[in-house]
Amino acid sequence: MKKCVEALDEANGDLEEAATLLRKAGLAAASKKAGRGASEGAVAVAHGPAGAAVVEINSETDFVARNEIFQVLAARVARAALGLEVAGSAGSATVELPPAAISASTLDAADESVESAMGFAVSQLGENLVLRRACLLPTPAEGGVVASYAHNTYAPGVGLTIGAVVLKSRAANVDALRSLGEKLSMHVVAANPRFLDRQSVPEEAVGRERDILSEQAAQSGKPANVVEKMVSGRLNKYYGEVCLLEQAYVIDDSSGSVTKVLAAAGKELGADVELTGFVRYHVGEGAEASDE
Repeated sequence: MKKCVEALDEANGDLEEAATLLRKAGLAAASKKAGRGASEGAVAVAHGPAGAAVVEINSETDFVARNEIFQVLAARVARAALGLEVAGSAGSATVELPPAAISASTLDAADESVESAMGFAVSQLGENLVLRRACLLPTPAEGGVVASYAHNTYAPGVGLTIGAVVLKSRAANVDALRSLGEKLSMHVVAANPRFLDRQSVPEEAVGRERDILSEQAAQSGKPANVVEKMVSGRLNKYYGEVCLLEQAYVIDDSSGSVTKVLAAAGKELGADVELTGFVRYHVGEGAEASDE
């Protein structure tokens, strides 16, 4: 309130000019706090005809993340990210969005940049805020849906963890397809897959895992051909842990793997259902990786 009164005095009672002064002061405050660590906050998801956008905005404490000002800001930034177009992303199931491009974009229909809104929020909340990462999951051109699930929510679509999946299908029952996508998104949050399928696992990761398993199996003293079979079996188990399509479906453990769930859904809906991409954002993951 004191800052508002001071801004009105400086603007000689002009409300628009006072608001401009407050926003400029917010950007200045954001600049001063920019060096302070921020690994708390929230992730937010926004949906539209184009697909879904997921963003992570970090604050210094989880106390600020529980503030309605922060939550509304996170939801608005996610909607702004949804409107971005990224060159060369056609046909991609998931597209990383540059935070700088989102910061320069406008919020909703307002003539206000994301950077300006975040700066003003810094002045309101008293903590450094960082737009750490964002991604876009486009709706498949051939038909299908993008679905998501938010866990430990502060507000609708804003929480500590968000999973989202892209389902490509020509199924006529879009509601049933979206319901399946929401359950698969819940699975993504719970099972935390690292890759979509075996082909997505980098060769370095497979080689490293094979070396470890080979060394462990060799200590058994069994013949080389038996050791090779042991390594192959344990690699299959590794794929079943890290690859989404090979994971056991945690929502219904009697359904088998995620691949089997998709096959069963395809028969029920009368059209093939293919899971082509997914993301899982959890607050602080980026900050922890950066520190390490």
